[in-house]
Amino acid sequence: MLASPAAMAEKKTVITESQAFAIFFERNLGLIASRYNIDSGEAERLLASTLPNPKVGFEFYELNPAMNDSGQDPSRRWPLGASPAWSVRIEQLVITAGKRRLRTEAAEAGTQALQYDLEDDIRVLGNALRHALNGLHLAQKNADLAGDNVSRYQHILDINRARLQTGDIAATDFARIEVESLKAEADADQMRSALIQARSELLLLLGWPESYATQSLYVEDAWPAATMTTSSGTRSPDAQIRSALENRPDLQAARIRVSQAEHNAELARRLIIPDITLVGYFLRDPGNFYTNTGGIGFNMELPLFNQFNGNIAKAGVELNQARLYIRQNEQAIHADVTRAEANWQSALSITQRFENSVLSRIEQLRQAEEYAYQRGRASLLQLIDAERNYKAMMMDYHVAQANRSNAWADLQAAVGASLEKITIDKEMGSDTRKIAERNHR
Repeated sequence: MLASPAAMAEKKTVITESQAFAIFFERNLGLIASRYNIDSGEAERLLASTLPNPKVGFEFYELNPAMNDSGQDPSRRWPLGASPAWSVRIEQLVITAGKRRLRTEAAEAGTQALQYDLEDDIRVLGNALRHALNGLHLAQKNADLAGDNVSRYQHILDINRARLQTGDIAATDFARIEVESLKAEADADQMRSALIQARSELLLLLGWPESYATQSLYVEDAWPAATMTTSSGTRSPDAQIRSALENRPDLQAARIRVSQAEHNAELARRLIIPDITLVGYFLRDPGNFYTNTGGIGFNMELPLFNQFNGNIAKAGVELNQARLYIRQNEQAIHADVTRAEANWQSALSITQRFENSVLSRIEQLRQAEEYAYQRGRASLLQLIDAERNYKAMMMDYHVAQANRSNAWADLQAAVGASLEKITIDKEMGSDTRKIAERNHR
């Protein structure tokens, strides 16, 4: 059975949407992994732009026991002051045909695409966080409704217990009220379980922050405002689609990856131009007629058998796939925005219908049935039916509110609205604002 409202109020830790997003930006493991991906991309860029190091070799020649052995035949001894021969060799790889520049530009494009991937993860996971916040809010509303329902049935039970003692009602009617009261308590327990599950889903996205009393975490009792307007009024679906095609980070990442694939394709074509290794050496041989000698030269791989046709074909396929993915992504965005807009309009109309007519009528009906029952003008079954209808209708209304909020969040995610601007537009503290801005970048 649920705790009393007074006891629950003492234990509540209320979190706002802005606070939830600040924790999300800082602690969500999915975003942390995406930031590591950017660091990995930056490391790849550094590797691609690095010049190859020169190779240095140092060698000794003509090492044998005769060089300083005075017991040997004089004709076999080294001349006085002679020493073994030695040489120094230096090699430097020269990357030709601008291949290093192409690798660097491709890696830079890859890093930029990973940055857009991070923004897309923020878009997707941020939408999941909004759903979790709305889910917890819905669970809170239903739990409060269930607790209120238990209190009302307890009140009705207390009144009818006195009426039973005076013989004003039959024992079967009183038993029926007891059964309904027990059902209300069972519903309250189920709502409490749903509340715990919804809280767990939210905390999972928030990384289970230690600074919050996680077992008593609640969201503020306010559904998010839902307005997507411009200076000229409400945005049309076509305008939303155009905005999505301009702003969606997943599409921007796909476009960047086309540029990366183009650089890789050009790099594959230039592999047939071999890189050159420049060679220089110096040899000192005291036992030779010419004591000091040196030379320079080069070597390279001749593309006679392997002309990198496989590399060229693979890079061409990857380029075509990258271009195709843009088209697929654009079509998916059209579908996302269209579907999200339809869901939003449907959820909005259902909620408005509740607020404009249903809520006031169902409340009036419940009060009228209760008033009539107290004066003997309505039966117990009519009273119970009115209570059931009120509870069912209010739960439907709470679901409609959650659906509207989720549909609004889905529409923003489909359009690619900036999560940073949305969260910071609300009243956020300076520390929270800095966290959100830093982690968004």
